[in-house]
Parts: sequence; structure tokens; C-alpha cells
Amino acid sequence: MKNMTCVTMVIGMLLLIQGLIFWGMAGFEGARATAAIPSGFGLLLIACAQMAKAMPNARKHIMHLAVLVALLGVIGGAMMFFKGLGAEERDMKKLLDQGLMAVLCLVFMVMAVNSFIQARRGEA
Repeated sequence: MKNMTCVTMVIGMLLLIQGLIFWGMAGFEGARATAAIPSGFGLLLIACAQMAKAMPNARKHIMHLAVLVALLGVIGGAMMFFKGLGAEERDMKKLLDQGLMAVLCLVFMVMAVNSFIQARRGEA
């Protein structure tokens, strides 16, 4: 992938929008602000993309940081998704929110790792 910073920005924006939509569906109640957690991950990815563009010499390190953020998103989203599946009363909105965050972060991770492999092969 030639420009992972753009991919990082797009995934970050999708997560930001997702968090706002699901929190909005919860009525923007403070007690249900956890629905906006994907927005936090999105903001971190957007910040990584902006820093990578602004500091090309540190781009590799910043993109590795972005993959770490995505890994935490996959782990957190998947854990809460499976925890919600085991609950007696399943909240489908929560399951969708958590599952979607895990999937978006996983897609980003796969694309980034593929990009890292391609870049490494290009350097050899």
C-alpha cells in the first residue's frame, strides 16, 4: 500500500463517526459515553496520520504506533463483543458497536502489516 497515512486517516474518520453515531443512538447521555469509545481510537489514528504527514522522518515509527492503537482496538472491541454475546440480555447496538470497532481496527492492522512487509521487501 503506497500511502498508509491516507488509509489511517480514513479508518480513523470511520471510527470517529461510528462512535458519534452510536453515542447519539444512546441519546448522548453521559452514562452511555462508552458508546463513543471508537471515536477515541479514531482520534488517535487521525493524530497518527497527521503526525506521519508532518514528520516524514518519523513516519515508520508513527505508523507502528498506529498499528499498536489498532491492536488495542481489536483486543478491546473483540473482548467486549464476546462478553456481550455471553450476557443474558444481549444489547444488539452494543454488540454492533464493539464488533464493528474490532473489525475496522483488524482491517487496518492487516493492511498496515502488509504495507510493512512490502516496504521491507522493497528495501532489500
